[in-house]
Amino acid sequence: MTREELDLLKDQIYVLHCALTDARNDLGKPRHTKESIREILDWVMDAAEPVASASLHPSVRP
Repeated sequence: MTREELDLLKDQIYVLHCALTDARNDLGKPRHTKESIREILDWVMDAAEPVASASLHPSVRP
């Protein structure tokens, strides 16, 4: 993994952390509609996708 890839992954993890924090706060409020819960879930899934699909293989160096 190159330094640039690591920096990008750290940024993506930070976005995921923010999405989880937002979701936790939003779900702590009363009276959710199906649509509001779907929006919260979409935000978390959108933030998680780049982290889940990140290549975590070590970079090959000659």
